[in-house]
Amino acid sequence: MEQFNKVSEDKRKLRTGALVTLVFLTLASLWLFYDLYAYLEIKAKSPGIEKMSNFIGTGFIIQILLLFSFALLILKSFRAGYKAGAMVIAVIIAGTVSAILLVFDFAALEDISSDYLVEGYECTLEWIWLFGSLLFRFVFYIILYQVIFRILRAIRELTANPPPVVDEIMFEVTQYIGMVCGFTGLVFTVYAYVALGDFTISNWLMWLLMFYSLAIILPWFLLILYWIIRLSRKATLTLYDEKQKRDIASSGLIAWLSSIPFMVIILVTSLGQSSSPTVFLWFPSYLFFTLLVFSASLLLKYKRI
Repeated sequence: MEQFNKVSEDKRKLRTGALVTLVFLTLASLWLFYDLYAYLEIKAKSPGIEKMSNFIGTGFIIQILLLFSFALLILKSFRAGYKAGAMVIAVIIAGTVSAILLVFDFAALEDISSDYLVEGYECTLEWIWLFGSLLFRFVFYIILYQVIFRILRAIRELTANPPPVVDEIMFEVTQYIGMVCGFTGLVFTVYAYVALGDFTISNWLMWLLMFYSLAIILPWFLLILYWIIRLSRKATLTLYDEKQKRDIASSGLIAWLSSIPFMVIILVTSLGQSSSPTVFLWFPSYLFFTLLVFSASLLLKYKRI
């Protein structure tokens, strides 16, 4: 009887989480079309732009709530024994990218409000970024709808003793997110280096670059906090088996060795350029490169089981 009550409670919580996420997803989907309309109106410099901008800010809040609800739903579904298939991995990767895009969407809108509306610059890259972000969010929402409905259908199959796979699944998910954050960060640092050129970086710009780097790595960092919290609750003080420990050590060695020639390239690039962006971008470049190599190597070793 006690097990039956526990299963019923788990099903109720998982169903509630799925429905809440579905509500936020529906709101975010509707706001997607509003954002498209607002961007077109702002691009055309139509009257009432300031009021539209306020509603765009509301859309950011809805997206944050959706991502938070989505993360909790995925974690609850894993704890209930839901398997991480290709579509689940795809939606997790898309959700991670969407979270990172929020920061750069806000930055692009800030540039447009000052450079495009006030100064009269074209801001071509900013507009391409915003419309591309809308398209990516549209794809993410479509995949998320399918995952939510699959979870709702799978709730009826929930048993009293789900297979203990949450650690294994989260271990794999962590590597995927590490790869996404590492690759995104590398692309950002390369773009920043090319865009800034010989520009002399001031303190405020340096801190801005560091803020963007922090925003990119934040999803992976939150997962690491999750692992630390789980570790603190374990009686054995370990989450990994012997093979995972060997794979982590081997991947760490690979990441370190591969970082040596990478940093040599960074050094050669920055020689004789004391004011070059490389002087400030070397650390995020190193961080994102090693994260990408470590996560990719560890994932390959994990999949080789």
